[in-house]
Amino acid sequence: MKKRYLIKATCYDKKGTALSVGFNSYSRTHPLQKHFAQLAGQQGKEYIHAELDALLKAKGKQVYSIKIERYGKDGQPMLAKPCATCEQALKAFGVKQVVYTL
Repeated sequence: MKKRYLIKATCYDKKGTALSVGFNSYSRTHPLQKHFAQLAGQQGKEYIHAELDALLKAKGKQVYSIKIERYGKDGQPMLAKPCATCEQALKAFGVKQVVYTL
């Protein structure tokens, strides 16, 4: 599948130190992605989202906040509000603050 836009998520600890960076994938899956998609009633969202990729790459460190960025083909920022699947993941991982591009 051809990439339509770039979605990037960065996890931070409570002091604002970056812990990890994740990106959407149009070819990789993960069992937790499927699990959270089922919880949200969105079974078709099987490819890993940037938010979950970043949370997994934090390797168990406590993520306090996450910043989600989405950019179109022209490089302009676009709305990156987490979908229902990602909201389930953020809640399960205990993320306290979510910031995203508008």
